[in-house]
Amino acid sequence: MSEPQAKIMERRKYYRINDVVLLRYEVMPEPPEGQQPSEDTGGLEISTGSLLAELDRELNKSVNAVWRESPMVAQALGLLNRKISVIAAQALDYEEEGVHSYDSSMVNLSGCGIAFEGRQSLEPGTRLQLSIILKPSQVTLSIAGTVVSSEERLDSAALPFWIRVDFDDDLQAQEQLIQHVVQKQGALLSDSPGQESGD
Repeated sequence: MSEPQAKIMERRKYYRINDVVLLRYEVMPEPPEGQQPSEDTGGLEISTGSLLAELDRELNKSVNAVWRESPMVAQALGLLNRKISVIAAQALDYEEEGVHSYDSSMVNLSGCGIAFEGRQSLEPGTRLQLSIILKPSQVTLSIAGTVVSSEERLDSAALPFWIRVDFDDDLQAQEQLIQHVVQKQGALLSDSPGQESGD
């Protein structure tokens, strides 16, 4: 089996879903002639809200454990946590302003690529840096990819192109995408009428 065929077979292993995400992208500049493009372009960013929620859960477990030994210390920790939450809420207001630079987009998403509606055509081979905020987790993915195709759509004047992008290999970001896709598929299956009737 040739390398391109093996790549296609490998990509078919990934589940795909239609989903609504917050998306923004920019065309990456061409590297100077003779210089290899940097491969360290992707990554996983946890939003401040997600990180605070996780820390809050961990702290609550600890405070509950402390309460049995020393209710006064636990109360002080609880008050301190509330104070931090007020400050964090103000910080989140600033972060939310940055979210407005994203477009809410209907996409077709998998661990190896994305297809999305676009305002302009992009040439195959164009390199993109994409930022994707997954819902409802608010996890932000930053990942690079290559445009495979831009197909014209007849059903939308505002977003007339369907752009397909293959992601670069980025194990951390792709693992997060795969988890998201599997969770969404599980939710869709549990909401289907067949599941309720016991089929």
